[in-house]
Amino acid sequence: MLFSGIPFLYYFLPLVLILYVVTPRRFKNFTLLISSLVFYAWGEPRYVFLMLATVICGFFLGLLIEKNRGKTAGRLYLALSCILFLSALGVFKYADFFIENFNAVSGLSVPLL
Repeated sequence: MLFSGIPFLYYFLPLVLILYVVTPRRFKNFTLLISSLVFYAWGEPRYVFLMLATVICGFFLGLLIEKNRGKTAGRLYLALSCILFLSALGVFKYADFFIENFNAVSGLSVPLL
């Protein structure tokens, strides 16, 4: 589903906005989480579990960072979360780009992910 597509603009977005407005304050973030997962599952359902794992990992790392705020452990958890999520971004978004460029420069044919 594209942000500029008819299904998003006329069906998904109004439904999510209505759900968000009628949801009690306590559950608004949960509503947005589920809506985001549905949106991304619409485009590529096989990555929903990866996204769920990333969200859960980020949530618990955030709790650990907050619990250890101002301490060395908090900085280590922050560094761990940055390394983890930037690595995931690098692998899932940019790995094929780098492999293609490596293949073009070196003349090899390393298979894409």
